[in-house]
Amino acid sequence: IAFTAIIAILVLFTYFLAREIREVRRQDTFIDSVTHELKSPLASLKLCVETLGRDNLGAEQRTKLRHMMLHDVDRLAAFIDDVLQASRLAHEAATINLSDVALAELVRTCAATVASRHRLTDEAFHFDIDEALVVTTDAVALEIVIKNLLDNAAKYSKDPVDVRVSARIESGARLVLEVKDNGIGIAKKQLGRVFERFYRVDDEAVRRRRGTGLGLFVVSALVRNLDGKVSAH
Repeated sequence: IAFTAIIAILVLFTYFLAREIREVRRQDTFIDSVTHELKSPLASLKLCVETLGRDNLGAEQRTKLRHMMLHDVDRLAAFIDDVLQASRLAHEAATINLSDVALAELVRTCAATVASRHRLTDEAFHFDIDEALVVTTDAVALEIVIKNLLDNAAKYSKDPVDVRVSARIESGARLVLEVKDNGIGIAKKQLGRVFERFYRVDDEAVRRRRGTGLGLFVVSALVRNLDGKVSAH
Protein backbone atom coordinates (compact mmCIF):
# COMPACT_ATOMS: atom_id res chain seq x y z
CA ILE A 1 0.00 0.00 0.00
CA ALA A 2 2.83 2.36 0.92
CA PHE A 3 4.66 1.57 -2.32
CA THR A 4 1.50 2.22 -4.36
CA ALA A 5 0.94 5.52 -2.53
CA ILE A 6 4.54 6.62 -3.24
CA ILE A 7 4.19 5.76 -6.92
CA ALA A 8 0.88 7.65 -7.10
CA ILE A 9 2.49 10.71 -5.48
CA LEU A 10 5.43 10.57 -7.89
CA VAL A 11 3.10 10.31 -10.88
CA LEU A 12 1.07 13.30 -9.67
CA PHE A 13 4.25 15.26 -8.98
CA THR A 14 5.57 14.51 -12.47
CA TYR A 15 2.26 15.52 -14.04
CA PHE A 16 2.08 18.87 -12.23
CA LEU A 17 5.78 19.55 -12.86
CA ALA A 18 5.35 18.90 -16.58
CA ARG A 19 2.31 21.19 -16.65
CA GLU A 20 4.25 23.97 -14.90
CA ILE A 21 7.15 23.59 -17.34
CA ARG A 22 4.74 23.91 -20.27
CA GLU A 23 3.20 27.00 -18.70
CA VAL A 24 6.62 28.60 -18.17
CA ARG A 25 7.56 27.90 -21.79
CA ARG A 26 4.29 29.43 -22.99
CA GLN A 27 4.90 32.51 -20.87
CA ASP A 28 8.45 32.79 -22.21
CA THR A 29 7.04 32.65 -25.74
CA PHE A 30 4.51 35.31 -24.76
CA ILE A 31 7.27 37.59 -23.42
CA ASP A 32 9.23 37.16 -26.67
CA SER A 33 6.09 38.04 -28.63
CA VAL A 34 5.41 41.07 -26.42
CA THR A 35 8.97 42.30 -26.96
CA HIS A 36 8.54 42.01 -30.72
CA GLU A 37 5.10 43.60 -30.66
CA LEU A 38 6.44 46.62 -28.77
CA LYS A 39 9.81 47.05 -30.44
CA SER A 40 8.59 46.94 -34.03
CA PRO A 41 6.06 49.83 -33.94
CA LEU A 42 8.22 51.85 -31.53
CA ALA A 43 11.19 51.59 -33.89
CA SER A 44 8.94 52.67 -36.76
CA LEU A 45 7.59 55.62 -34.75
CA LYS A 46 11.11 56.72 -33.83
CA LEU A 47 12.19 56.61 -37.47
CA CYS A 48 9.15 58.63 -38.54
CA VAL A 49 9.74 61.28 -35.87
CA GLU A 50 13.42 61.57 -36.84
CA THR A 51 12.47 61.86 -40.52
CA LEU A 52 9.89 64.58 -39.76
CA GLY A 53 12.72 66.64 -38.29
CA ARG A 54 14.26 67.16 -41.74
CA ASP A 55 13.76 70.55 -43.32
CA ASN A 56 13.54 69.35 -46.92
CA LEU A 57 10.43 67.18 -46.51
CA GLY A 58 7.49 67.97 -48.77
CA ALA A 59 3.84 68.05 -47.73
CA GLU A 60 3.12 64.69 -49.37
CA GLN A 61 5.97 62.98 -47.50
CA ARG A 62 4.83 64.48 -44.19
CA THR A 63 1.28 63.21 -44.80
CA LYS A 64 2.60 59.73 -45.58
CA LEU A 65 4.70 59.70 -42.40
CA ARG A 66 1.72 60.86 -40.35
CA HIS A 67 -0.40 57.98 -41.68
CA MET A 68 2.41 55.54 -40.85
CA MET A 69 2.60 56.87 -37.30
CA LEU A 70 -1.17 56.62 -36.84
CA HIS A 71 -1.04 53.01 -38.07
CA ASP A 72 1.70 52.15 -35.55
CA VAL A 73 -0.19 53.85 -32.71
CA ASP A 74 -3.34 51.90 -33.61
CA ARG A 75 -1.32 48.67 -33.63
CA LEU A 76 0.09 49.45 -30.17
CA ALA A 77 -3.33 50.40 -28.81
CA ALA A 78 -4.91 47.16 -30.09
CA PHE A 79 -2.08 45.12 -28.58
CA ILE A 80 -2.37 46.83 -25.18
CA ASP A 81 -6.16 46.37 -25.21
CA ASP A 82 -5.73 42.63 -25.80
CA VAL A 83 -3.22 42.28 -22.94
CA LEU A 84 -5.38 44.25 -20.49
CA GLN A 85 -8.55 42.43 -21.53
CA ALA A 86 -6.88 39.02 -21.18
CA SER A 87 -5.51 39.92 -17.75
CA ARG A 88 -8.91 41.10 -16.54
CA LEU A 89 -10.73 38.03 -17.88
CA ALA A 90 -8.20 35.70 -16.25
CA HIS A 91 -8.79 37.13 -12.77
CA GLU A 92 -12.37 38.37 -12.60
CA ALA A 93 -15.78 37.79 -14.10
CA ALA A 94 -16.83 40.37 -16.65
CA THR A 95 -20.03 42.31 -16.08
CA ILE A 96 -22.63 42.14 -18.83
CA ASN A 97 -24.56 45.21 -20.03
CA LEU A 98 -27.32 44.16 -22.40
CA SER A 99 -28.55 46.28 -25.30
CA ASP A 100 -29.93 45.80 -28.81
CA VAL A 101 -27.19 45.60 -31.45
CA ALA A 102 -27.59 45.88 -35.24
CA LEU A 103 -25.27 43.03 -36.15
CA ALA A 104 -24.57 43.82 -39.83
CA GLU A 105 -23.55 47.38 -39.00
CA LEU A 106 -21.30 46.25 -36.14
CA VAL A 107 -19.56 43.63 -38.30
CA ARG A 108 -18.91 46.17 -41.07
CA THR A 109 -17.43 48.62 -38.56
CA CYS A 110 -15.16 45.93 -37.11
CA ALA A 111 -14.11 44.83 -40.61
CA ALA A 112 -13.18 48.40 -41.54
CA THR A 113 -10.97 48.66 -38.46
CA VAL A 114 -9.23 45.35 -39.19
CA ALA A 115 -8.82 46.22 -42.89
CA SER A 116 -7.11 49.48 -41.94
CA ARG A 117 -4.87 47.69 -39.43
CA HIS A 118 -3.70 45.14 -42.01
CA ARG A 119 -3.83 47.58 -44.96
CA LEU A 120 -6.43 45.54 -46.82
CA THR A 121 -9.04 46.62 -49.35
CA ASP A 122 -12.78 46.35 -48.80
CA GLU A 123 -12.82 43.31 -51.11
CA ALA A 124 -11.02 41.27 -48.44
CA PHE A 125 -14.25 40.93 -46.41
CA HIS A 126 -17.61 39.54 -47.52
CA PHE A 127 -20.79 39.50 -45.45
CA ASP A 128 -23.94 37.40 -45.46
CA ILE A 129 -25.92 39.06 -42.68
CA ASP A 130 -29.53 40.24 -42.76
CA GLU A 131 -29.55 44.02 -42.33
CA ALA A 132 -32.61 43.70 -40.10
CA LEU A 133 -30.90 41.26 -37.72
CA VAL A 134 -30.79 42.73 -34.21
CA VAL A 135 -29.39 40.81 -31.23
CA THR A 136 -29.66 41.54 -27.53
CA THR A 137 -26.21 41.22 -26.04
CA ASP A 138 -23.29 43.13 -24.53
CA ALA A 139 -22.29 45.42 -27.41
CA VAL A 140 -18.73 46.05 -26.17
CA ALA A 141 -18.00 42.36 -25.59
CA LEU A 142 -19.45 41.35 -28.98
CA GLU A 143 -17.40 44.05 -30.73
CA ILE A 144 -14.18 42.74 -29.15
CA VAL A 145 -15.10 39.17 -30.13
CA ILE A 146 -15.78 40.10 -33.77
CA LYS A 147 -12.68 42.29 -34.10
CA ASN A 148 -10.44 39.55 -32.72
CA LEU A 149 -11.98 36.87 -34.95
CA LEU A 150 -11.62 39.05 -38.05
CA ASP A 151 -8.09 40.08 -37.08
CA ASN A 152 -7.11 36.45 -36.57
CA ALA A 153 -8.66 35.44 -39.90
CA ALA A 154 -6.87 38.22 -41.78
CA LYS A 155 -3.54 37.67 -40.02
CA TYR A 156 -3.32 33.96 -40.78
CA SER A 157 -4.76 34.11 -44.31
CA LYS A 158 -2.90 33.49 -47.51
CA ASP A 159 -2.95 36.11 -50.28
CA PRO A 160 -5.38 37.23 -51.46
CA VAL A 161 -7.15 37.62 -48.11
CA ASP A 162 -10.75 36.43 -48.36
CA VAL A 163 -12.69 36.51 -45.08
CA ARG A 164 -16.38 35.66 -45.07
CA VAL A 165 -18.75 36.44 -42.20
CA SER A 166 -22.24 35.01 -41.97
CA ALA A 167 -24.91 35.05 -39.29
CA ARG A 168 -28.24 33.37 -38.70
CA ILE A 169 -30.71 32.73 -35.91
CA GLU A 170 -31.28 29.12 -34.84
CA SER A 171 -33.97 27.65 -32.58
CA GLY A 172 -35.73 30.99 -32.58
CA ALA A 173 -33.32 32.73 -30.21
CA ARG A 174 -29.65 31.75 -30.62
CA LEU A 175 -27.28 33.68 -32.84
CA VAL A 176 -24.82 31.62 -34.92
CA LEU A 177 -21.93 33.75 -36.19
CA GLU A 178 -19.35 32.18 -38.52
CA VAL A 179 -16.03 33.60 -39.71
CA LYS A 180 -14.33 31.72 -42.54
CA ASP A 181 -10.97 32.36 -44.20
CA ASN A 182 -8.50 30.82 -46.64
CA GLY A 183 -5.95 30.39 -43.88
CA ILE A 184 -2.50 28.85 -43.76
CA GLY A 185 -3.95 25.77 -42.07
CA ILE A 186 -3.64 24.12 -38.67
CA ALA A 187 -3.24 20.52 -37.55
CA LYS A 188 -6.51 18.99 -36.31
CA LYS A 189 -4.96 17.94 -32.99
CA GLN A 190 -4.09 21.58 -32.23
CA LEU A 191 -7.57 23.00 -32.87
CA GLY A 192 -8.64 22.40 -29.29
CA ARG A 193 -5.76 24.49 -27.92
CA VAL A 194 -6.08 27.67 -29.96
CA PHE A 195 -8.34 29.22 -27.31
CA GLU A 196 -5.79 28.71 -24.51
CA ARG A 197 -4.02 31.76 -23.10
CA PHE A 198 -0.57 32.37 -24.66
CA TYR A 199 -0.91 29.37 -26.99
CA ARG A 200 0.49 29.69 -30.51
CA VAL A 201 0.99 26.82 -32.94
CA ASP A 202 4.64 25.83 -33.16
CA ASP A 203 5.02 26.40 -36.88
CA GLU A 204 7.29 28.66 -38.95
CA ALA A 205 4.34 30.12 -40.88
CA VAL A 206 2.76 31.15 -37.56
CA ARG A 207 5.99 32.57 -36.11
CA ARG A 208 6.36 34.83 -39.15
CA ARG A 209 3.10 36.54 -38.19
CA ARG A 210 2.99 38.81 -35.16
CA GLY A 211 0.88 37.63 -32.26
CA THR A 212 0.79 36.90 -28.53
CA GLY A 213 -1.63 33.99 -28.21
CA LEU A 214 -4.18 36.21 -26.45
CA GLY A 215 -6.71 37.12 -29.15
CA LEU A 216 -8.63 33.85 -29.27
CA PHE A 217 -8.32 33.42 -25.49
CA VAL A 218 -10.16 36.74 -25.10
CA VAL A 219 -12.76 35.60 -27.64
CA SER A 220 -13.36 32.34 -25.78
CA ALA A 221 -13.66 33.99 -22.36
CA LEU A 222 -16.05 36.70 -23.56
CA VAL A 223 -18.24 34.22 -25.47
CA ARG A 224 -18.51 32.07 -22.33
CA ASN A 225 -19.51 35.17 -20.32
CA LEU A 226 -22.26 35.75 -22.89
CA ASP A 227 -23.47 32.18 -22.32
CA GLY A 228 -22.27 31.10 -25.74
CA LYS A 229 -19.87 28.60 -27.28
CA VAL A 230 -16.93 29.02 -29.66
CA SER A 231 -15.12 26.43 -31.73
CA ALA A 232 -12.55 26.21 -34.54
CA HIS A 233 -12.66 23.92 -37.55
